[in-house]
Amino acid sequence: MTEPKIAPMRKGEAPAEKYAWGDIHWLASKTANGARELTLGSTVVEPGGRNPLHRHPNCEEVLYVVAGEIEHIVEGAPTVRMKAGEAILIPRNLKHQAINVGGVPAELLVAFSSAERETVIEQ
Repeated sequence: MTEPKIAPMRKGEAPAEKYAWGDIHWLASKTANGARELTLGSTVVEPGGRNPLHRHPNCEEVLYVVAGEIEHIVEGAPTVRMKAGEAILIPRNLKHQAINVGGVPAELLVAFSSAERETVIEQ
């Protein structure tokens, strides 16, 4: 088994995924640096942007708003409006979606309880 890489991971150097709604930079994961038990990402959702409705069958997710304002839709719960300094737990396998409802990019940290998070897009 490969040992995890113990070194700073900078957002601009981390593996990234770009989408029409924004981007995700993977700061820790099995692929990014050999993490064994979690995934951590830095995400930007552009004004008016939304990631697709999706779920993670193999892990919980915690989403923390660093800057901006979002609405977060979580299956079976009321829509939650979130601003900087607030976090939400999304239980395993519940459909959810973040929508930037502010006028500036929303910066988020996302953490998953698996180093190999699975994502299923619902729409």
